[in-house]
Amino acid sequence: MNTIRISILLLLAGFIACKPVELALDPMLKAEPLPVKGRQGLQIGQVIRYGEFKTDKVRRGWTGSYDVPFVLRFRGAKEKLSYTQYGTDGLQAEVACVSRFQSTEIPLAGDYFSVPVKLTNFFAGNIFFGANGSNWDFILHNPNGDFLRDAESAGFAKNGSKRIDIQAIRGLKGQPGWLKELTVYGHEFWLGDKVVGAVSTLNKGTVWIDESLDSETKTVMAAVATGLLLRRDVEEAAVDVDPS
Repeated sequence: MNTIRISILLLLAGFIACKPVELALDPMLKAEPLPVKGRQGLQIGQVIRYGEFKTDKVRRGWTGSYDVPFVLRFRGAKEKLSYTQYGTDGLQAEVACVSRFQSTEIPLAGDYFSVPVKLTNFFAGNIFFGANGSNWDFILHNPNGDFLRDAESAGFAKNGSKRIDIQAIRGLKGQPGWLKELTVYGHEFWLGDKVVGAVSTLNKGTVWIDESLDSETKTVMAAVATGLLLRRDVEEAAVDVDPS
């Protein structure tokens, strides 16, 4: 199985090396590309910036300052991220993200998000705007879109009745059709039937956020996009967990 993955990665690398890389974004997206700074290089004191959005220093592993139910439920997760996401109009949110859950924590994930969680490969988080603000949760199934798994890469961010759907971007402009199901290059954000943002996880990364949205929605999308940019690729430390 590793031989198959390596062969496909080499094919993709060859395609990317031969042509300029551009995501096949939904043409209805009305947003300017925001190049990401800070994704590559040393992780010590890492800060992510793009457009009007930035973080404080990214923390890996929980810190004592976090005392929200989300964090307490997922202390056994193998990959943990936390940061403050600064948005527009002075908004900021505390963000906690987890992935690579222990199999015993899968029922807790399903209970917390009130959705069936059957995969070990997913990414989840909480976006907290403070005591008098909103509190969003997000979950993304199969964020790498591994073609060897019979699972769609999709998810959502939710606060009560408010919901932002997250869909995988599997294509590059000019890419042969048969390559488009092999991996995920980023994700789009949808409000109902309208695409309002996207994030590319290729190379240094790029983010798109519709400027017509309210400040909270833009900050939520930025928080999720930042988490996906920071998330370590599963291939770097792939140890599948049996959910049974």
